[in-house]
Amino acid sequence: MDETFRKEIVREELKRKHKGKKIIPARYRMKFPDSAEREYIRLANEYMAIEKSVLLKYIPELKKILNEGTEYNTDSKKDNERKRKIARFSTIDNTIVRLGILFDSIQKELDSAFGLYDLKRSISKIAALDHKLTIAEWKKTVSKTLGINILEDYYSGDFYKEMMEKWVSANVDLIKTVPRESLGKLKEKVYSDYMNGRSTTNIVKELQRQYGMDKRHAQLIARDQTAKLNADITQSQQKDAGVSKYKWSTVGDGRVRDSHDILDGEIFSWDDPPETDDGRRCHPGEDYQCRCCAIPVFDIDELDLPV
Repeated sequence: MDETFRKEIVREELKRKHKGKKIIPARYRMKFPDSAEREYIRLANEYMAIEKSVLLKYIPELKKILNEGTEYNTDSKKDNERKRKIARFSTIDNTIVRLGILFDSIQKELDSAFGLYDLKRSISKIAALDHKLTIAEWKKTVSKTLGINILEDYYSGDFYKEMMEKWVSANVDLIKTVPRESLGKLKEKVYSDYMNGRSTTNIVKELQRQYGMDKRHAQLIARDQTAKLNADITQSQQKDAGVSKYKWSTVGDGRVRDSHDILDGEIFSWDDPPETDDGRRCHPGEDYQCRCCAIPVFDIDELDLPV
């Protein structure tokens, strides 16, 4: 049977089934790929744990350098930051050089440890899981709304393979930068606190606090990037199926930002992303940490599904 003729038969049958309706909003809200997000967060935690283990190894040497960098007992309650700051002027050059050598050693050991971690393989698994879950939700949406089944292997062609490869490559680079940037922040923090006369104990505590912030940042990246991949696949699936419009849908909880809550329930075109009240133009899932989704609005006359 001619492909064009076959598609026309499918469209006519759908119109008959839906009593002549041409526009049919989806009756199912696609679920977010939570398991893919959890896997990415676990990966981010594992990667940051490598940095933590190396840092802990060098803490004693760091304390030694800082304590030897002043003639005052840096942890004495009788001392104050002004005295420590003045005392450190005489040994500052030597201390800074020693700290520089220490952080270079930390960086080399981190590079060696991360080199043994198959980051690309781990992120590829997450991409495949995200892809699988998003396809499953799309098939469920089509089935529950239109009552038809999509071909099993349709969304695994070269286009989606290339999309996955680009996402994996970008995320490998992204995750690699987190510990390097984290170590840079830690180094600057130690230099600054040392110059300002802070005690060794307080410097180490600040070091631990900064690491905690960097770990949370890595987890936020995991959530954000999972959502973006899900949004990209969703958009590609819908446009490929001839769906040109969607209904914006928020999660509906207290974490939804006001600029997205205003868009909830509104119809938009894939070719013209809406502008949020903060001036950004984006589709659901594209904004930072966005958990919204695009519910397809099916136009039977434009439908092009691989049934």
